[in-house]
Amino acid sequence: MDELFSCRNCIQNCGQTLNIGTGAGFCLRFNSVIRDPDTTTCKYLHRKDLPRFVVDEGLREHAAEFAAFSGMADLYARDAIRSAYYSQKFVWEHHAFDPITNVLAQYHKTSPAWVFVESFTGGIDGRRSVAHACLVRRYMDNCETWKSSYRLVLAFLAEIDEEPQFRKGDLKVLASGDSPALNADALWDVIFIRFSLLQEYGWHAGLEPLLWVTDRVNGALAAFDWPALREQLTDLKVDLTKLVIEHAQAEGAFFDSFESDSENA
Repeated sequence: MDELFSCRNCIQNCGQTLNIGTGAGFCLRFNSVIRDPDTTTCKYLHRKDLPRFVVDEGLREHAAEFAAFSGMADLYARDAIRSAYYSQKFVWEHHAFDPITNVLAQYHKTSPAWVFVESFTGGIDGRRSVAHACLVRRYMDNCETWKSSYRLVLAFLAEIDEEPQFRKGDLKVLASGDSPALNADALWDVIFIRFSLLQEYGWHAGLEPLLWVTDRVNGALAAFDWPALREQLTDLKVDLTKLVIEHAQAEGAFFDSFESDSENA
């Protein structure tokens, strides 16, 4: 249970989940390497696995528990953890280079931020899928509006029924050893992050069909039935894309104001 409140399950650490990503993580909030993501946290935690408005009470309690720490802290020992800047030289010298982490470490060097987020679209790599969804959610959370995010959400919707693929080295191996279930667990990590993105966009935009989009997949999500869910998502994304576009058009925001809004995000 505690691991749900670790950096592994925070959208600021975009390249990992509870089951995906080995080694160190990277926190975009603190622009810091996370040496032990399983046992690191902070009061700004934003859970990956569920939309924020669903777990807001738990997040507030967690924030209060770690309120005395200005930055990262040990989840169990309650000790402060100093930020550690990313060094390409260090990771190459110590045989610890990871391409996703390396790219994410360049985030704050890119402006405007939406250009960096859009660069993660396309492809079926599982870790890139995680990073893309987390970056969009983080962008929405920072902007606190849907108006500078709808184009990112439309691009995301175009790929929502794609099945993420994982290499063996992408997955966190359990203490009991490798398991046939690891790929399945990783798949569902991605799927729940994707649904959380849609729900959070629905919250920002006031769109109830997105707010409770999980009710529109006829139990396939609750049953962990990916083939059935994928088929439903292929149909559903057409309706959801139309919904997002028509809402943006009705609000007079469809691409007309995107550039000016996003430059300030």
